[in-house]
Amino acid sequence: MNATSSMPGRGAENARLLGGSAWTAKNQDFSQYLTLDLGDIMNVTGVATQGRPSPKEFVMEYGISYGSNGLDYAEYREIDGSTKMFKANTDGDGIRRNRFETPIIAQYIRINPTRWSDRIAMRVELYGCPYVADVLYFNGTALLQRNLENDPITSRRDSIQLRFRTNRADGVLLYSRGSQGDILALQLVNNRMLLNVDLGSGLLTSLSVGSLLDDNLWHDVRILRNRREIIFTVDRVMIREKVKGDYAQLDLNHNLYIGGVPNIQEGLVVTQNFTGCIENMYLNYTNVIQAVKDYRHEDYYKYQRVQALSSCPQEPIVPITFLTANSYAKLPGYEGVSSLNLSLDFRTFEENGLLAYHRFTSPGFVKLFIETGKIKVEIAAENVPKVTLDNFGTDLLNDGRWHKVIMTLATNSLVLSVDGRPMKTVRLMAFRTGSSYLIGGGVPSTSGFIGCMRQINVDGHYKSPLNWKDEEFCCKGEIVFDACQMIDRCNPNPCEHRGVCKQTSEEFYCDCSGTGYAGAVCHMSANPVSCESFRQSGANASPVDINIDVDGSGPLRAFPVTCEFFSDGRTYTYVGHKNDQTTVVNGFEAPGSFVQDIAYNADVDQMEILMNRSYTCRQRLRYDCRRSRLLNTPSPETQEFRPFSWWMSRQNQRMDYWAGALPGSRKCECGIRGSCVDRTKWCNCDAALETWTADEGEILDKEYLPVRQLRFGDTGTPLDDKEGKYTLGPLLCEGDVLYDNVVTFRVADATIDFPTFDMGHSGDLTFEFKTTVQNAVLIHSKGPSDFVKVSISGGDTLQFEYQAGSGARTVTVETSNKLSDNQWHSVSIERNRKEARMIVDGALKSQIREPPGPIRAMLLTSPLVVGATVDYRDGFVGCMRGLMVNGRHLDMRAAALAGLYGIGIGCTGKCDSNPCLNNGTCHEKYDSYVCDCRFTSFKGPICADEIGVNMQSNYMIQYDFAGSYKSTLSEKIRVGFTTTDPKGILMGLYSDISKEYLTLQVSNSGHLRLVFDFGFERREIIFEDQNFATGQFHDVRIRREESGTRVVMEVDSYEPRSITYKINPSADAQFNNIQHLYLGRNKTMAEGFIGCISRVEFDDIYPLKWLFQQNPPPNIKKEPSSISEDFCGIEPVTNAPDVRETRPPPIVDEDKLQEFYPPAHSAILGGILAVLFIALVCMAILIGRYMSRHKGDYVTQEDKGAEYAPDQHFAVMHAATGHQVQQKKEIFI
Repeated sequence: MNATSSMPGRGAENARLLGGSAWTAKNQDFSQYLTLDLGDIMNVTGVATQGRPSPKEFVMEYGISYGSNGLDYAEYREIDGSTKMFKANTDGDGIRRNRFETPIIAQYIRINPTRWSDRIAMRVELYGCPYVADVLYFNGTALLQRNLENDPITSRRDSIQLRFRTNRADGVLLYSRGSQGDILALQLVNNRMLLNVDLGSGLLTSLSVGSLLDDNLWHDVRILRNRREIIFTVDRVMIREKVKGDYAQLDLNHNLYIGGVPNIQEGLVVTQNFTGCIENMYLNYTNVIQAVKDYRHEDYYKYQRVQALSSCPQEPIVPITFLTANSYAKLPGYEGVSSLNLSLDFRTFEENGLLAYHRFTSPGFVKLFIETGKIKVEIAAENVPKVTLDNFGTDLLNDGRWHKVIMTLATNSLVLSVDGRPMKTVRLMAFRTGSSYLIGGGVPSTSGFIGCMRQINVDGHYKSPLNWKDEEFCCKGEIVFDACQMIDRCNPNPCEHRGVCKQTSEEFYCDCSGTGYAGAVCHMSANPVSCESFRQSGANASPVDINIDVDGSGPLRAFPVTCEFFSDGRTYTYVGHKNDQTTVVNGFEAPGSFVQDIAYNADVDQMEILMNRSYTCRQRLRYDCRRSRLLNTPSPETQEFRPFSWWMSRQNQRMDYWAGALPGSRKCECGIRGSCVDRTKWCNCDAALETWTADEGEILDKEYLPVRQLRFGDTGTPLDDKEGKYTLGPLLCEGDVLYDNVVTFRVADATIDFPTFDMGHSGDLTFEFKTTVQNAVLIHSKGPSDFVKVSISGGDTLQFEYQAGSGARTVTVETSNKLSDNQWHSVSIERNRKEARMIVDGALKSQIREPPGPIRAMLLTSPLVVGATVDYRDGFVGCMRGLMVNGRHLDMRAAALAGLYGIGIGCTGKCDSNPCLNNGTCHEKYDSYVCDCRFTSFKGPICADEIGVNMQSNYMIQYDFAGSYKSTLSEKIRVGFTTTDPKGILMGLYSDISKEYLTLQVSNSGHLRLVFDFGFERREIIFEDQNFATGQFHDVRIRREESGTRVVMEVDSYEPRSITYKINPSADAQFNNIQHLYLGRNKTMAEGFIGCISRVEFDDIYPLKWLFQQNPPPNIKKEPSSISEDFCGIEPVTNAPDVRETRPPPIVDEDKLQEFYPPAHSAILGGILAVLFIALVCMAILIGRYMSRHKGDYVTQEDKGAEYAPDQHFAVMHAATGHQVQQKKEIFI
């Protein structure tokens, strides 16, 4: 055992399971490794780990890599190609075992801790057994042949397993075929493994997996077939595919070839035989190589081995890896000659890099390099200016494959051969070679080479890199010998949705052009999920053709639709097809002999999701006929249904009704309605009339839509007059239930818990929210150390916080407008292998890069909690809709329908019930509300508290329109009052400039009079049917309409009075230059109104409210100054209190409760409860008797003697004390 770093006394030798100590890394970072050398290649099946015997020091997660030479290591991977992270310990002493689904065959096992508690500390034990290898070596001409003529392979299930090692990019490993066209071909193509399979249908199915397989390391291949299902695995990276065609059996009866073929065969892509080693090849659990070695003489015709060796020699090819752009080699050459020759193999993912540089003894140099992926030569010689030659082909050479370059330079000549294609350049030049060559770098201001090289030959001399001296390379730690340590980050392709992966030595990039997706890995759809989503984004043009992606970031592609929007909120989605024109059917007499498959602009899976998310769907189908029958009706259920024509459903089911009718009815629409042209038939066309008629209608059953195929018959021959025409409309769907998936979080600790969110290496969340809270958690989920959290902060900042192994990271989007503005806001969140990003309202975007190193899967174990944290803190109140996780719709509405605590259906707030009275503005809080009474003449929590003044005859309140006199055409006036003394003005508006006025007063007879003069003549309105001086409260509203020519006065609930007047052409109806507003009396009056005045409004002026506020404005005056506020005897109105919701108690596990708290003795417990019950009953009797003696006070406005009055008016007019408020008590004995 050895390790990259260790603390004193805690070296790698202590990392043995159940040992007294442990290995503890000195450096606490992701670059720590514990390496175990097993001494020989072993078959490793599992691993067990412990931490240090201290409860806080242990590893929680680690990765494993393995190798056979101590230099090259391959990572143990998940089936999707990502590095597998093994779960480890939760304390220092517990043992955690992990078994390998596919055993590791290696000598060196390297453990890389990726998550730990306090410190990296491990104790380890491996499980396995010695590895026995049966191997054959193939030299490119060798092969192994098995004769299948007398022993054919006929199977529905197959298993093929092998290991191989090679340094060639192409070669045939396995091939056979059958006389019925069956093919099985396994081959290396451009250092990737390719499997071609044909089960006799003539359709070849190709599966490709793996990369950089020509690295001379051992690779594992496994093929499992179950009928048409194939699982193809290379180095634990797995792909699944279904074989094309309808056949499920493999029939091979020609020769089976291993390692190569004698001639070109059908189904092969490459023409080269395999060069390298194959070991332990199992064909349906038979070790073929062992069987070949053990064959007897009588089996000679079964197996034939051609030049294949029973050992695996190590080829003398030593690759080197330039890890950084600063590394290079300096190799000697022949000095002072007029020619040079340089050849090498290289592979790289970098676009730029120096391959070789040589400075002449004479002035000048030659430089061989890669620029933008193309190979170029720069040369300068004596009396020859520097020139760059780039005419060596257009192929990009930074594709990770081995490329061979040979450069020959002589007087006036340059020949450069790239992958066997020479290109000669003739140019006047002369030179003398120098003493050394720089390989890979070492030239200032020139990008060094990062990648692998081999077979470096200078002037015909090859020196093995293992024999290079220290001064012949630079630098230690930056160059690796006998290994090509390159990582293909594009295999498997990390770019989703057919994105094109490009890479360098450090990272990969995804080109998402033309995919319809965006983001670092082409994960998030650039198209809306529906027409309704497109409408919600602000679109209003209709109709409009767009692409929609019904599963968002899911695997289904976007498809074209037509959207139509209506003013009543309806949204239609049309999915077209290529058969939308009316089509003539003629000359098909047999039932169903005319066949038309319908090719839609979307596939069945896409349309099925669209229909499932739509309210309704329908499709119109019409058949015009002349003497052509349709369903051959009537056809009772007791008889066999034999229609001439029919349509096929989504499930390819032949349907027994026509559009417009009901499933199973065997009718057309006219048959349902009883309106067919021939009442004895169930379809118009079944009458076989000489004239044209038609059957049409809409198919409304979503389970059968769309129409997949149309079949017609009974259309005679082209020479007779039988004929039909069909027209099939588009699939039409209405709405999107995703936007009906709306819930309201009424209380701050209400949550909806969904199953654990599988974020893994990548995942996404999309939703919309609407709230007024400044700070809240919207979504939260966590694991032992990882978590995801989406929250709103400060009302204008949205945060996506997460942790995946390393420290917490945060993506923040800050908006210029408030997110707490009670408007809908959309959120799209994605975390992938390269970055985490968040988009708010479709435009505001923020992202952060993932830290360097292996991408760690996010481990979440709690439910996905929506509405608060997992412990119900920092909760969200407001509305949420359209929640999708990894392209999958989560049904929040179902949780609300189930009666979940604090969750309501739809988006309904406290303000929806209009709790604020008198035109008060309600500010939504969702768990409460706040009424803004600033623009009313009331105050109080719901704008229902009166603001009034009890006026005496000498009282006056004056409001001056200081600085800017008011002129109006449509006044709105409101005054409330009570009085028993019919005299004085309630409100007066005056202009000293224009002499115009308006006065509302109570006449001596107790009637209301509105008198006004707006500059053309005096007018008045009198309410004379009632006596308003009886001490009752009255509410008066006055307004002007129709450009000021009509005045309307409303009092209480009486019939409104109005007056309309004509205006001379020389005059206008405008009330000009209003200067003063008076209450009670004006300055010219000696006596004014006696009574109470309240709720005074004049347009947006509230004089009483402003008068009695804390700092009244100076333009409001009162005489005398002792006037005080009064509520005019009107008790404020209150709303019924909300029923307070409380979180239900958690579900108790009764079994565990009994375990921790065993039941007490029932007799003792019963006695104690009886005593307590009697004591509580006695106490309740005493308290109840005391409380019943005095029920309480109540407020009344009754006058003394009112209880004997015949009616309220008599009581007021003959009152002993006058109108006043009294407080009385009720006493019960």
